[in-house]
Amino acid sequence: MRRPLWLLNLFLGLVAALIGVALAKSWVSPVALTIPGATVAKPSHEAEALAYNPVARPPLTQFEVLLEKNPFKQPPPRPAGPAGPPPPPPIPLPSLVGTMLVGQERKAILSDRGKASIYSVGQEVAGGMIVDIKEDRIVFKRGDTTQEIMLKAAIAPAAATAIPPVTLAAGAPGGQMGQAVSHTPPPAEHPTDAAADASREERRRRREEQREQRRQLLEQRRANH
Repeated sequence: MRRPLWLLNLFLGLVAALIGVALAKSWVSPVALTIPGATVAKPSHEAEALAYNPVARPPLTQFEVLLEKNPFKQPPPRPAGPAGPPPPPPIPLPSLVGTMLVGQERKAILSDRGKASIYSVGQEVAGGMIVDIKEDRIVFKRGDTTQEIMLKAAIAPAAATAIPPVTLAAGAPGGQMGQAVSHTPPPAEHPTDAAADASREERRRRREEQREQRRQLLEQRRANH
């Protein structure tokens, strides 16, 4: 009877010793607390291994989308629209054909795009206005620009030649102006002065054309009245 009791006591003693060792380990070793949603930091050597591991790092091709769609990139310039029609050419200036006295008022004969008419100070022509009329020029203002328009015959250098006289034709109806009754014959040409004489003849012809234009304009004006 004593031998079975001894074995039973030995077995119970071993079990008690194992239980004591297990309890001692649980008291000495720290218990890891688990917090929901918290991540446990990995050791530093593991982080370094991941940093230098090409398999663990994402490839650079994944960032190409960010480079293409850079939010800080300036937008490209917009293409220029279609060019509009070119501006119209400026209106040509009128040419001064001549000036004349009507009573105490001086008037100008201007040719505007091939049409000659008589104008007074203050009248508008060719997009501008006549500011002043002088014997051989007019003062013309268009916009902010004021300039003088010279008489065509006065542009060329004047030569010392006799000007054919202009007289009133006797018996002209309505007191109309007529052509000169007689002209002083030009001096005899010298071989060395042929070019100068041709120039004087051309100026004389222009003067006669101007007088004819003045006469026609006066006739038209009197006919309208």
